[in-house]
Amino acid sequence: MTTTQRAAKVLVFGCWDRGCGYPRSDALLEAMRRRGVVVHECHFTMPYRGPEKRRLLRRPHLWPGYLLSKLRVRRGAARMLRRAIAEFRPDIVLVPYPGYFTVHWARAVWKGPLVLDLFLSAYDTAIIDRHYFPPGSLMARFMLRLDRRACAAADRVLVDTPNNVEFVAGMVPDGADSVRWVPVSDPHEPNPPAPYAPPAAGQRMEVLFFGTGVPLHGLFHLIEAMHTCERVRLTLFGGSFEDRCRARLVPPQRLRRLDEFAPEREIRRHLGSTHLVAGVFGTSPKTSRVVPFKVMLALATGRPVITADTPAIRTFLRSDEFIAVPPGDAAALSATLQGLVDQPGRLAQVAEAGHRAYQRCFSLEVVGQRLLDVFAELGVAHAPAAQQLPVAALSASSTPESLGSA
Repeated sequence: MTTTQRAAKVLVFGCWDRGCGYPRSDALLEAMRRRGVVVHECHFTMPYRGPEKRRLLRRPHLWPGYLLSKLRVRRGAARMLRRAIAEFRPDIVLVPYPGYFTVHWARAVWKGPLVLDLFLSAYDTAIIDRHYFPPGSLMARFMLRLDRRACAAADRVLVDTPNNVEFVAGMVPDGADSVRWVPVSDPHEPNPPAPYAPPAAGQRMEVLFFGTGVPLHGLFHLIEAMHTCERVRLTLFGGSFEDRCRARLVPPQRLRRLDEFAPEREIRRHLGSTHLVAGVFGTSPKTSRVVPFKVMLALATGRPVITADTPAIRTFLRSDEFIAVPPGDAAALSATLQGLVDQPGRLAQVAEAGHRAYQRCFSLEVVGQRLLDVFAELGVAHAPAAQQLPVAALSASSTPESLGSA
């Protein structure tokens, strides 16, 4: 057990995605630094990063080559980790998402406290939500084993909601007691957010949707709702190919299609001028267990959000902090949107209450405290330093090739 009253030292090891579209790990690191934790990054890159992972999942014929390249990366990554441990002398090693393989590499080298941010279950994502492979198939069994072995390698496993704690604990019964939740957060949370302005009398209500269009988003239902909405316009960033084809059938005064992918600064710019943010409307089991980043970002920026009324949302938000609609019900969604056009006061109240909910449930302050609580469970105390040390990064842009020759 660490008894010295000093700042905790956390070595972050893995191949996590960075930057636009991947806020989870950035938020964890920023939250620790704000709490005075000394963070050292030991980052390396793997083939099939970011959105390329979806292509890899759908094409099993690519897997042998991927596994061979992974073996080469592993050797270099292990050397990096040993060197970082010797130089930094951490109290804890944290493996960010995706860490299904990396957590085993860390455990082979590091025998101290090890925390895995599972964040997304491979089985839940590939089998239950996106239906890449049928349940009971060889690939489904592989994904389930991947999750279970990753969780077993760590002393603590992080997910994003209490609802997902129950799901993962049921999936990995041998490690159920090790699962904890740390919410999603905005690594660039505005403080304070830009003032909110609801639609003026007679003005069209602007609604913003952004996302990839995965099943839990339920974008189909939102597009269907727009066919019958008057004085409402949806601005659509992203969506699946099928969603964007459906969107073409909606009159342009009701739906504006923008880029399939937009940088974060563009999304934030549109958030500043929108009247309402569209959350998720799907009916998949995953929808009931998560609070997606889009919902949290709306709260962080002080914008009202309309989203499916799910157990996960109700775990965090009260009735006056969001606008609830039944999952998978385009008619109810349309009626709710139409009713909001002439309720600017309600929109403003929800925006204000929603931002207070963000501060209470999702802020970097909350994330930092929950991480420190997990560290304390593992015997690592933390006394914040008067000033955070400069961020150390052993290799911020290492490639598989450079790792293999390290």
